[in-house]
Amino acid sequence: MGNIKRKKVILDVDTGSDDAIAIMLAANSKELEILGITVTWGNRPVENCVENTLRVLELLGKENEIPVYKGCSEAMVRYLTKQRNAALEKDGISIVKDGVEYSVHPAYLNLPSAKTKAQSKHACSFLVETLLASEEKVTLIPVGPATNVGMAFRMEPSIKEHIEEVVFMGGAVDKGNITPCAEANFYHDPEAVKIILDSGVPCRIVGLNATHSAELNLDDAKTLKKIGTPASMFAGELIEIRVDALRRMGNCDGYSDAIHDALAVASVVDPSVITEELLLRCDIDINGGASDGQLVVDRRMGYEPDKKIQTKVEMKADKEKFFGLLCERLGK
Repeated sequence: MGNIKRKKVILDVDTGSDDAIAIMLAANSKELEILGITVTWGNRPVENCVENTLRVLELLGKENEIPVYKGCSEAMVRYLTKQRNAALEKDGISIVKDGVEYSVHPAYLNLPSAKTKAQSKHACSFLVETLLASEEKVTLIPVGPATNVGMAFRMEPSIKEHIEEVVFMGGAVDKGNITPCAEANFYHDPEAVKIILDSGVPCRIVGLNATHSAELNLDDAKTLKKIGTPASMFAGELIEIRVDALRRMGNCDGYSDAIHDALAVASVVDPSVITEELLLRCDIDINGGASDGQLVVDRRMGYEPDKKIQTKVEMKADKEKFFGLLCERLGK
């Protein structure tokens, strides 16, 4: 690795299955200096997500190296208006058959209960204080609802001067998963996303277009498990759990699925994992209608967008390079 300059990052997670793989990839990548992991609500209640995050760090033996901070327990605005969410008939991550729950994001990861605890400081306070104190610019990687990061921007807008970029896992162009046109992370707290996008801070969106272009499959899971390290074996197990649950819900082909959050981290570790990127003016629908939470991209010809708020939107990724990176880093 030589004297490579390490990129300072803060992960913001709602730890379920793909978050766990993302954390393991980040923690095992010398290119990154993880200042801390902030935890939000999302896949599960924030308390579950904190416990899952601690379990993953203990699996890696890094529980004393990377501090964890508990953050917000619900969205900034969305769930104040109940009828705004009436279109959601199911949570989209679980199904119960014969009294057994099959979930993309189990309530608790299949790891020993954590012996360590999160820091006492709130995640949003940690974000503001750490960013303001940092002499080097920091990259933020929110891979769940962006509540913590959006709240930090509301608390102290000047933090944007200390941010290299915000790399979201969220959104999609002409795609959806939780609704026909909205991706779940952006849907769950679109106001937080809008605050960040509108701030003028450099942003990069690793959404469903890119993540589904680089899906991992059951054979990839077997390969990871054969590598034989605790991290690689657990990642293989998580891929199998995801594919099985989605198959039972009728939401995948029973063979492969996108490991969304890990690709967002991979794109920071090695930007060449991304093979197609668009520079676009972006917004997000917060109006409560049929497209609530949708990423809105402006591709009008002849229209001169405000160059200060252009966002990089990742459209395609190199699956083999992504998987190779996972095998290498989780195999350590």
